Amino acid sequence: MLGKATSRFLVVTRAGRKSLHAQWLAPAEARRFDLLVASYDPASGPIDVPGTFHCYIPGSKVQGWKAVLDQHGDFLTQYDYVALIDDDIATDADSLSRLFELGRDNGLTLFQPALTWDSHFTYAGTVRNPLLRYRNVNYIEMMAPFFAIRALEKVAPLFDYGWESGIDLIWGSALDPEERRFAIIDAVPIKHTRPVGALKEANGFVGRGYESDIEASLDHFGMSWPSLVASSAVTKSGKRVGPLGIAWRALVLLAVPFTSPTPRGWRRVFDHIRHQATRRPPYAEGVRQILAQDVSGLSHHDRSVTGPEEAPGSR
Repeated sequence: MLGKATSRFLVVTRAGRKSLHAQWLAPAEARRFDLLVASYDPASGPIDVPGTFHCYIPGSKVQGWKAVLDQHGDFLTQYDYVALIDDDIATDADSLSRLFELGRDNGLTLFQPALTWDSHFTYAGTVRNPLLRYRNVNYIEMMAPFFAIRALEKVAPLFDYGWESGIDLIWGSALDPEERRFAIIDAVPIKHTRPVGALKEANGFVGRGYESDIEASLDHFGMSWPSLVASSAVTKSGKRVGPLGIAWRALVLLAVPFTSPTPRGWRRVFDHIRHQATRRPPYAEGVRQILAQDVSGLSHHDRSVTGPEEAPGSR
């Protein structure tokens, strides 16, 4: 095991030489979480700070997460919540600590911080709405998910399929309905500093796009692409509002394309507002059965654990 936990919260990152994770440790007096740096680049070494841990796992992002889960599962179970955060996220110790505590205090099983308006983003629904504290949603993306440890254990088999994208579209449906306490936290945003897909070649997407793995994962589980939709939200004043109340408050996001470097920002924002006003949170209830069958089938064969030297791809 890597060591003994000093907190009930853990951040894990796949780190390269340009990783921003050192910034997450300051200010030191505000940090109430441990940090595991799973480096994919030898230039990213250990940090000599209490409550920090290090391992070297070369290869692609998701297969690196799989290796962490396979090799260090006992270490992870020391924690109540585990966050898997990309190394190009700009944030600090106070924000991350508050996010963990908000998730715990609200009984969330899977959640993420919203993105600042100057971030690169995929879905406009993940961008911070300044009128809200948090939104209860059906989808949490792969960039910075915070898991209750039991939820992470249940979705862990999704990391075994070899897909480098798409599993975040699946994992909400992989949890039982009573466990679907998901949220985007608008009150504590983070910044995504790199364009989406900046490292796609390093993650194995050579001559193909992210859509290939997304299509494969959705097809395997018989799903259509789910829209990111909030079923309810809490406003800054503490009022609980429903889908339509969220939709008209989302109009504030029409200013986002003026500050975000994301291409086609207007279209993304309009799509989000339209989906929020007209759609309801979709889930695919057959996912749990298919996943259980796949896990059962694999258990009857010798399964090699992907070690650091075996992780496919190279960042």
